[in-house]
Amino acid sequence: RNTGQLVRFDFQQPHGPGSMDHSVAAVRRFVEVELERGPAGVHAGMVVHPTLRKVFIAVPGGNRIIVVDADSGSFARTAREEYPIFSNRLPSFEYSIYECAEKKIFAENIQIPSGMALSNDGERLFVAERETGNILIFEIASGALLHTISTEFKTIGGMAIGPLSSTLFFVDDETNTLNKIQSNSPCLTPFSSRVNTNFISELDQAEKDYGGKLSLMRDYMCTVNPVIPNT
Repeated sequence: RNTGQLVRFDFQQPHGPGSMDHSVAAVRRFVEVELERGPAGVHAGMVVHPTLRKVFIAVPGGNRIIVVDADSGSFARTAREEYPIFSNRLPSFEYSIYECAEKKIFAENIQIPSGMALSNDGERLFVAERETGNILIFEIASGALLHTISTEFKTIGGMAIGPLSSTLFFVDDETNTLNKIQSNSPCLTPFSSRVNTNFISELDQAEKDYGGKLSLMRDYMCTVNPVIPNT
């Protein structure tokens, strides 16, 4: 298959090395979050923002980054009939289809996005553009492209940022190497946010009028379908 789905696995409790006891696990399929595969062997990165609870997903086959609210979505129906291959048949094993998850395209027209890493302050997302060898830096709050780092590599895969040094590490498939990018001197001109201050004030006022938080990722007309679609 060239198109997959976002699936959340929660084993609920440790089952020990080598054990396949998933009788109390909870597996949820977000069928509306479709993910297109890239070329064979291309890494598809994923990061979870620790405070915003948003999952950023690279979609190499779609040349885009999508973001999904990790705590959104509602139970629609059991997944046991539509997806009959699963690891445990006990009733305690939750295998569900969730719909109406809050999602949106975070960035697009990226030439085969692969590895991703989140800055330690949670304000920037680093994305490897495999086709060009560039590393793109986006602001989380606005989605704006802040900077592009050019490298000589052609097959960048996974990336990570050191928790203490803020050094960016990445691997390259073709050269079979682990590489790093670090600053040689303190930054004297830190980036300024691209978020429009008028937008923030208008959103605050709209939430006061509404009487609660508003999500720009939520489809407020979405309703879950408890019936298996006609295949």
